[in-house]
Amino acid sequence: MKKYYLLLLSCTFLFSHHFNVDISDTGESTLFIFQDTISSLEPGDEVGLFDQEGIVDSNGNIGEILIGTGVWDGSQLSVAAIASVDLSQFGGPILPGSINGHEMTLKVWKATEQIEYDVTYDIDTGSGTFNGLFTAISEIHFCEVPVGACDCNGNILDECGVCDGPGAIYECGCSNILDEACDCDE
Repeated sequence: MKKYYLLLLSCTFLFSHHFNVDISDTGESTLFIFQDTISSLEPGDEVGLFDQEGIVDSNGNIGEILIGTGVWDGSQLSVAAIASVDLSQFGGPILPGSINGHEMTLKVWKATEQIEYDVTYDIDTGSGTFNGLFTAISEIHFCEVPVGACDCNGNILDECGVCDGPGAIYECGCSNILDEACDCDE
C-alpha cells in the first residue's frame, strides 16, 4: 500500500500544472505558436496566455482570465487561446474567454525555479492579438521582477526586503538592517 501511495504521489507531481484553464472551450479561438527558436525556455516550463480584460463569467464581467496554457518541451508548441462568445442578444449564453482585438499577455512558470514571471515576446508572424487567426512567437524575454514581487510603489525591493536598498552589504547578509529602512510592510 505504501508503494502504491508513493507512486500515486509521484504521478500527481509529474502531471500537475501551474496554469490550469478553468473555462470550457467555446469553439472559437486564436492560435499562438511558440517556435522552436525560443532559447529562454527550458523543458517543463509552462506558458500561460491571458486576456487582461476578457470575459470572466457567464454574466459578462470583465477581468484577467487565463485562456490557454502549454508545457514547453523544446520543440514548437501550439496553444489555442479560448475566445469568448456572447449570444445574449439572441437569448443565449455568454461564454467566458478572450475578447477579439485584445492583446495577449504572456506569463511563464519556470519549473526549475518554481516562480511565475511576466514576460514579453517577439512576434515572427501575426499581431499578438486575439483575432481568430494565429500569431507565431519567436522569442520570450523575462522581466527582472517575478510576479508577486513587491515594487513598493515604483521602487525595487532588494534581496534584504528594503525598497531601493543597497542589498546584502552587511557582514551577515541581510541582518542589522536599520530600523528606518522601509519595506513593503512599512
